[in-house]
Amino acid sequence: MKSWKNLFVKTEEAEPAKKEERNDSFSFPVTGSHAPTQSASPAPSYNDPAVAEVMQIYENGLDSINMPGYDFYEFYKTVISTGNPGEQTYIMAFQMARTLDKTITPGKLLTDAEFYISKINEVHSQYVSQGQQKLNSIDEKKKSEKNSLQKDIDQASLRITQLRAELQQLESAISQKRTILMKVDETYYPQEKTIREKLNANDMARKTSIDKLNMIKENIQKFIKSL
Repeated sequence: MKSWKNLFVKTEEAEPAKKEERNDSFSFPVTGSHAPTQSASPAPSYNDPAVAEVMQIYENGLDSINMPGYDFYEFYKTVISTGNPGEQTYIMAFQMARTLDKTITPGKLLTDAEFYISKINEVHSQYVSQGQQKLNSIDEKKKSEKNSLQKDIDQASLRITQLRAELQQLESAISQKRTILMKVDETYYPQEKTIREKLNANDMARKTSIDKLNMIKENIQKFIKSL
């Protein structure tokens, strides 16, 4: 029994203090920086750093609510420290517990176990609540950002549709004007022809009139000058 005691009990625990009355208000802190998150990804393995981190928080929390004296928590630490607890381990651990505190009974250990389990469940619930709050907050931010981006996309898409309609209108107008442009000469040709014919006629009339006038002028000079 002495060798068992030396292996699993600290020297300062050799003279155990009487376990104080348990205060069910005891709890260990739950901080936002360690709140676990829920996701659709596969459950993490025990080798995952996040799991190791939270496990350490649980262990530290159990240490923080462990009251003076010997109770289930010391029994738990003793059994777990063996690495491969079997029936004989439990028997020897209980015998050692009895040497440290005569009031220890299986019933008392089970009652204490329920206390620690309830605290673990309590902290777990707080972690879940905090994690879900953070997820909800992130989800709201995602929705807000998505809505903003979708609004920008919709506005840009609408503008593109408007620009495409304007582009089609411009292309149609260009096509129509090109058609008209090709017919401009043809459209004005009759007017131009009439004017040019009149201009030619004007030239011919001038020439004819001047020729006649010059003829008379010359004949005057020729036939009447000497009289």
